[in-house]
Amino acid sequence: MGASFALALRANGYAGRLIGISRSAETLRKAQARNLVDIVSSELSHAGEADVVVLCTPVRTLIAQIGQLADLCRPGAIITDMGSTKTEVVRAMDALPAHLRAVGSHPMCGKETAGIDAADASLYRGAPWLLTRTRRSDDEALSIVCALAERVGATPREIGVEHHDALLAFASHLPYALAVALVTATDQFSLNQPEVWQVTAGGFRDTSRVAASDVAMWLDILLTNADAVLGAVRDFQFTLDQFTALLERRDEEGLRAFLAAAAQARKTHFR
Repeated sequence: MGASFALALRANGYAGRLIGISRSAETLRKAQARNLVDIVSSELSHAGEADVVVLCTPVRTLIAQIGQLADLCRPGAIITDMGSTKTEVVRAMDALPAHLRAVGSHPMCGKETAGIDAADASLYRGAPWLLTRTRRSDDEALSIVCALAERVGATPREIGVEHHDALLAFASHLPYALAVALVTATDQFSLNQPEVWQVTAGGFRDTSRVAASDVAMWLDILLTNADAVLGAVRDFQFTLDQFTALLERRDEEGLRAFLAAAAQARKTHFR
């Protein structure tokens, strides 16, 4: 996400100085070779030179980094992030000293592939970019983060912390859980029927795509939004039970209505 953001800023005429920080020497070498940033560093302390710090690490890592930045950033600096959950992130931002500013943010885009080799300047184009206020937010800080989102083609939208995590449990975290369950069940089935992998087609690939995403990133997402995700999973189980009951009864009319309602909802929201 960070490399894509730098690439997108460059592609859209951003003239400010970019500092790229990573623990990976290989990532830093590639970032420099591709002219993604002006300065590379393996030390978080270099964030102290920035007016705006954008944290693009897995959620629990960035929460720890927010605490470290409290002693590193200069007064007035803005700290923001790209984490997929917000309750614990905003709690960490709320605890920052009063001379720092912070805005929670979450661009609604991504890929199942991670790392600098997957960087894509068009990644943010057309994507919703959710912004959450913290106790360290002011209107100027919100406006600056909003402008960065717009610079890379995203559509910023302000949202409350709890509302964000409740919505994302259904919009993002549940689809990942279902993709993992689908691949796991099929993998178990393939122990006795290995040819199943030879007959999967577009529907299976589309539905299971996010199961191949970065595990460390998803562990942090699931564990920092566990209650909301569990609620979404239980709602899904209830709906799957309804589907199962209709099929067990061979209830053609009931099943037709169930499928038609889902098809109509899909067409309504994804034209």
